[in-house]
This record gives sequence, C-alpha cells and structure tokens, in this order.
Amino acid sequence: MEKYMRQALRLATKGAGQVAPNPQVAAVIVKDDLVIGQGYHRRYGGPHAEVEAISDCHSKGNNPAGSVMFVTLEPCCHHGKTGPCTEAIAQAGIARVEIATLDEFEQVAGNGAKWLSDHGIDVTVGCCQKEARRLNAGFFKLLKTGQPQVILKWAQSTDGKLAWPSGSRQRWITNEKSRHHVHQLRSRCGAILVGIGTVKADDPLLTVRLAEKKTIQPIRVVLDSKLAMPPESKLAQTTGDTPVIIYTLQATVDKEHEKVKMLNDLGCQVTPVSDHHGRVDLVAVLTDLGSRGLTDLLVEGGPTVLKAFWQQRLADKVMVYIAPVVIGGGEDVPTIDFADELDKLEDVNTQQFDGDTLIEGYV
Repeated sequence: MEKYMRQALRLATKGAGQVAPNPQVAAVIVKDDLVIGQGYHRRYGGPHAEVEAISDCHSKGNNPAGSVMFVTLEPCCHHGKTGPCTEAIAQAGIARVEIATLDEFEQVAGNGAKWLSDHGIDVTVGCCQKEARRLNAGFFKLLKTGQPQVILKWAQSTDGKLAWPSGSRQRWITNEKSRHHVHQLRSRCGAILVGIGTVKADDPLLTVRLAEKKTIQPIRVVLDSKLAMPPESKLAQTTGDTPVIIYTLQATVDKEHEKVKMLNDLGCQVTPVSDHHGRVDLVAVLTDLGSRGLTDLLVEGGPTVLKAFWQQRLADKVMVYIAPVVIGGGEDVPTIDFADELDKLEDVNTQQFDGDTLIEGYV
C-alpha cells in the first residue's frame, strides 16, 4: 500500500509554489488494487486534493464508494475558502482513509481524522509520515514558529570558490542543467533573498525563467543595512513584475529620507527592522516574511549572507551545486568556509547534472 502513498507524494509536488501558505497535498483513490482517481491542490483558494481526486473518479466514470483514499495530509474538517474535505469523503462513500501525517493547523490538528472515524470511516495514520512532513516542512515551520523554512543554496567549484576571478570571461560555475534546476527550485519558493553585495556585483533579476511552466514569481528580498540599493538596478526597475522588499535599519531610514522615497516611488518596499550588531536582524526579517504567509525562503546570497544564516542557526536545509572545476585565484575570489560543517546534515541526497553534483540535506 505504500506505493500509493508515494504516488500521492509525487503528485503533491505539482502544487509547489502555487498554494502557499497552504500545504502541498495530493490524494489517490484505490479500489480493487487499481487507481480510480487522483488529484492535488493546484492553487491557493482552489479545490483541495481530496475533492479533486473524487471529481477525477466521477469524470472517469468510476464509483469511489467502498474505496481507499491515500492522502498526504489530514483532511480538513472546517469551512475556509472551501468546504470540509471530510464531508466530501463521507458523501463519496469512501470506506478507508490512509493519512500520511496529521495537520497541525489548529482548526484541524487531529479533528479531521476523528471526524472520519466518528462517521464510520476506517482511518490509519503514519504511512510515509517522514516524507510527508519533509514535503511541507515550510508549512509546518510557519505554523510552529511564524517563520518560513530557510534553504541555503550556492554553487561552487571543487576547491570551494563561489565565483571566477575578476576579469575572467567565465560567468557561470555550474552548467546549464544545474542552472535550469535552480529555476525549478526558485519556482517552489515564495521568496528569494540576497545581500546588497550580490545586487551590486551581479545585478540579478532573481526571477523564475522556465519555458515549460507557468509559475507565481517569488518575492525578491534584499538585505541592505545602509540602503545602498542602486535605483538603476534590475531589481529596482522591475517591481511592477514582482515585489521587491529591501530590509534596512531604522537608523538608515531616518538618515536617508530621499533615498527611501526614491526607492519607494520605484515600487520597492523599504522595510526597517531591528539592528543586529550593525546589520539587519535576520530573525526580524524571517518573522516579517512569515507574517506575509511565506513558507519557503531561498537564500542565494554571497558568503557573508550564507554564513550569517548558518552561524545564527537559522538554516533548515542546504543545497550545494558543485562543478568539477578548480578555480584557484587569490583573495579576491569569494569562498565558502563553513562547508566542512556539512557533516551535520541529515537525509542527504545527491543528484548529477552532466558532471555537476547537487548535494542537499536538512540541518
């Protein structure tokens, strides 16, 4: 029976980047050892996975009565943007529900499973539970802490260099397949964060560019304690496409009235937060992003920003793209100097992209 839950888990990932702050959920309906319907939560505010799966049954001419539903998260039992999924399950005549993990949202939190059981439906919880919680790690963290899951991502050479020496004609360290995978990763996150050093050095857009997939563009976030954001930068000039939040210090805002007005007029959201040793307080940033309903934050900054998140124990996951090149170079070539601590990661996985290696794991 585990194979059906794993099928549901794979299906649920299709909602990544589209449903936050809701979780990614999918359901697979099985009868006589055959899948007769399946569905996933496609967009925030849209039908939930259980309803999609039941509708899929009916559209195929299949009767879900007496079937087993495999669902990656406990069905809801309250009225929100949609009706209770528990009632839809009961009305469909489904006999048993296999739940990967219980929901921790206060209006569900075990009540969905209890409602089903009280109405004569056999309920089992725990199949592929760890995988289901990993799938929605950001959702669970936001519920528990009010902050999004923090994913540190960088690309490096085998000798730990994050860029080519100044003056080099080379632009990228990793290959095209790795970079395409990064855009897929971006599409699953609600926000991308960099420091002002990356903005000034690379002038990035920080958008998702995937020809094969329509996606909600992530919010672009910049840490900029002295408000050095260039008004002519691509980020400042493209706020009409996707929001740009600039986190700075209150003292800087008080001194830089004209710069604040200029950036706000361009559409940037200049947001003062508390001071942490002369820099933007990362905890305050995460709390503010959480208040906006963001469940997953991708940190793509340079070594200073990455190290700050790591040393303050704010990282939840690490993704490192390693290219089979040796860059060498002098002190002007940025390096990552906490990579020797990556043995602290758990559930580590690797992938290959035409010679590049992705190492990912949880802190």
